[in-house]
Amino acid sequence: MSKPRKRDRNGFQEGGSAMKTNNTINSTQLFFIIFQTQVGVGVLSLPTSLYAGAKTDGWITLLITGVIIQGIIFILYLLSNRFPSSTLYEYAPKIVGKYIAFILSLLYIAFAIATAVIVLELFETTIKTWILFRTPMLAILLLLTITGTYLAVGKLKVMGRFYQFVSILIVPLVIMAAYTLKDADLRYILPIGQNGVGTILKATQKGIVSMLGFEILLFVYPYVQDKGKAALKSATLANIAVTSLYAFLTFTTYVFFSPKQLEMIPEPIVYMLKGVSFIIVDRVDLLFLSIWIVSVMTSYASYLYIAGKGLQHLTKRKKTTGPIILVAVIALVLSLFTHDRYTIEVIAGYHAKASYFFALGIPIVLWLISIIFKKKEGAL
Repeated sequence: MSKPRKRDRNGFQEGGSAMKTNNTINSTQLFFIIFQTQVGVGVLSLPTSLYAGAKTDGWITLLITGVIIQGIIFILYLLSNRFPSSTLYEYAPKIVGKYIAFILSLLYIAFAIATAVIVLELFETTIKTWILFRTPMLAILLLLTITGTYLAVGKLKVMGRFYQFVSILIVPLVIMAAYTLKDADLRYILPIGQNGVGTILKATQKGIVSMLGFEILLFVYPYVQDKGKAALKSATLANIAVTSLYAFLTFTTYVFFSPKQLEMIPEPIVYMLKGVSFIIVDRVDLLFLSIWIVSVMTSYASYLYIAGKGLQHLTKRKKTTGPIILVAVIALVLSLFTHDRYTIEVIAGYHAKASYFFALGIPIVLWLISIIFKKKEGAL
């Protein structure tokens, strides 16, 4: 008869309880989970958003944003590596006590749900504008809710495999965008750096918000087979891939449209592709949006998973199925009552400010406390 594992003063077993040998993911799947979570709904309006802050130097802003995010990822890795068998929900009580940890868990759950609501709203608005003009709002919202929930309630390994499989769709997306370079005019972005270093750096705030998703590392790290440097490498490569993709798409729109046009076009990538056609594909923009829908669904499913995982921890349920379904229903209901554009913009504004707190503020505080008070897995 095997001896029971020792428990620390917070009631956690040594080695953590999050690791499930039948639900592990490899480094490649970690790469695609982070990649697909980062690539989401904001890519369509990102060029316009960055243009408002850094003008035609917005693509440079994205490159700098990628460097900043890499620093944040390194901090998330250092924190997670101190508790390699536990998620943030599970090791937070060991660092700050169960009461503060309970509040932090609630906040992370609320943040993930808010993110899911914003994704739902922007998805519905975009689909109704470009594809399904007369389709009822609820039908469009249910389209994403049902598919995203179905993916999220499965095992993390299944999510990782699905994310890996659908990532091949990024290739035709890049090819379609690259095709427009035949009509590019580099004079639109010259002289490079004309708006000054300060303006370019200030605009990184918008870039970071659009590239959120890397924080999922805090919740999937214990399930990674190859922890340590291999996991950090996967997260780094995912960030490089997302940064390169976003910078390329932004660059193509900046050399395709004139500065005056960029001021008036809300979703320049779609408008850019609307004028492109091939022999067998007449509406390239619709093909692009079809690929975009998959990326939105994976990002949405990831945040359902984060919120559901937290709710499972707080309610001490054995499976995440029930909590994830509940979270999906909450997000759907909230999206129905926050549908007008003004409300969406207000929520998105508060969400953008809160994202710094959840993606960097809390993790860095937890990491520093764990170092100062020598808190790590197995320590009593």
